[in-house]
Amino acid sequence: MTLFAVRFRSWYRALALVMAGALIFPSVVFSQAQDEYSKPIRSLKEIREEGVIRQKWDMSCGAAALSTLLTYEFKDNTPETAVVVWILHRVDPVRVRARGGFSLLDLKRFAQARGYHAEGFTGMSIEELAEQKTSVIVPIRMKGFDHFIVVHKIVEGHVIIADPGFGNITMRVDRFQSLWKEGIVFIVHPPTDLMLTEKRPSIASRTIPDPSIIQREIGVAIPPNYLY
Repeated sequence: MTLFAVRFRSWYRALALVMAGALIFPSVVFSQAQDEYSKPIRSLKEIREEGVIRQKWDMSCGAAALSTLLTYEFKDNTPETAVVVWILHRVDPVRVRARGGFSLLDLKRFAQARGYHAEGFTGMSIEELAEQKTSVIVPIRMKGFDHFIVVHKIVEGHVIIADPGFGNITMRVDRFQSLWKEGIVFIVHPPTDLMLTEKRPSIASRTIPDPSIIQREIGVAIPPNYLY
């Protein structure tokens, strides 16, 4: 018997066994094929918005950035609206409008009230930014407007960003440096490693005020909320 005939017979026997298995256990064979080719498909919008709190108002990028940081970095479910309402109960809304949004000091006070240690730095280099162990908030200036984003990490000359106005984005380091304001970085530290574990949202975090009140250009009226 030639070598070709031996190989052909071996191949034929293997094929016969597979076909027999499909006849005896059709559901198993179909299930394996289905698992192989039926992976979930996500839209570009879902991928872009994964792990990012999108800002609801023009001037709330800082609140959305802090909400993103606390919710996904420290597993502390903190809606953007909770940050906005807390700050507006302590800062004159007219000043917020004049500044064009919330300041890093506003965000720091909220983070501290929630039990975190927060600090801001200026003049930080891109190398120092790359060494940060957690995600941080940085201000950028784009098209004449100040905007807060979350920087996750720097990989192979690219900055991995969660942008409250757009979603997940990757930017070249040189492009990022041209937008980064004065090397300013806002870092939030959890009071304990327990903050990194899952926990139930507080009542304050689950309280969602009427968005229309805030949406009216950060009006003077503040929704009644005695939790704040």
